[in-house]
Amino acid sequence: MKKLIILLVYLFFTTENFAQMISNIDQISPFHDNLAAVKKDGKWGFINNDGVLVIDYRDDLVLSNLPDANFLYPVFKDGRCLIKKLVDNKYFFGYINRLGETVVNHQFLNATNFFNGYAIIVQFTNDTIGYNKVLKKAVIANKIEEYIINTNGDKEAYLYNIRTYIPSELTIQLPPSIRSKFIAPNLVAVKKDDYTWSIYKL
Repeated sequence: MKKLIILLVYLFFTTENFAQMISNIDQISPFHDNLAAVKKDGKWGFINNDGVLVIDYRDDLVLSNLPDANFLYPVFKDGRCLIKKLVDNKYFFGYINRLGETVVNHQFLNATNFFNGYAIIVQFTNDTIGYNKVLKKAVIANKIEEYIINTNGDKEAYLYNIRTYIPSELTIQLPPSIRSKFIAPNLVAVKKDDYTWSIYKL
């Protein structure tokens, strides 16, 4: 009888100290910024270091290919995580904070994760460059440009690699590539049209 009581007390305290926090997860990523991405039923959310789901499952998180796992998953860097939204056959990117709140609205055609407080974004612009008298309409030049932004979404630097962009009205258009990359906390390499590189200091 005494052994039975000891066993029951042991099982009680073992169960209490090893409570199940979350179950039926399809995938879980490594931790970044003290948050790990968890996938369930095709959607992703985030848990904290205590195993608590702090950002509920959602389908707008952008998946990244990082070297610490053999699958794609969303990630927090510098307190920001990429999100995307499909508008008029084009994806627009923005960022949420650690509370799941949108802090940088969907406004970029492509964007990177943050690195030491900065990210690289691709922004769409169009300029009126003339007027077609026959068609009676303005001639528009569609372009994309790359910038460096801070965690508030403010532009910090222009990366001097403007190029032509033709929006699609028929099919979902893949995001344009990002030609620039961080090579150090304060250095950015920018690939030009002639395939040479320029290096800029923040």
